[in-house]
Amino acid sequence: MLVAKTEENYYYNENIRENVRNNNVSERRKNTNIKSNSKNKLQFIMSAIIALMICLLVLYRYAHITQMRLEITQLESQKIELEKEKQDLLAELDRVKSSSKIEEDAKIKLGMDYPTEEQIVYISMNESVQDDEQVAEEGFFLVQYIKSMMDAVLKLF
Repeated sequence: MLVAKTEENYYYNENIRENVRNNNVSERRKNTNIKSNSKNKLQFIMSAIIALMICLLVLYRYAHITQMRLEITQLESQKIELEKEKQDLLAELDRVKSSSKIEEDAKIKLGMDYPTEEQIVYISMNESVQDDEQVAEEGFFLVQYIKSMMDAVLKLF
């Protein structure tokens, strides 16, 4: 009986050691599973945050594009308005530059009228041209006279 008790104690102690080892191994596995589960959760959360950031960035860019389109539309409407204003000003300029408008303004605003026959003074250009020719001929005659005098003096020497 003593031998049986010893064997029983031996097998009992052996079983306890195996159970302790199995418990340690299972506890390690549980700890490893917990650590790996927390790593997986952390990776999932980080992936979700990165996806959220990318979505926000895309949304921001679309908002910027929409703002630029609105600005372009406003500038195009301003351009159309300025082109209309330019056409109106060109039409006004043509109206103001017309000779009939100038004549009308001169008669109405300035009290001007076409001259009568008594108001017209004629200037003869031929007389002044003849006077200029006479002065030129006299100057030429004087130069000719001085030249002939110089020739006579030079012949003496």
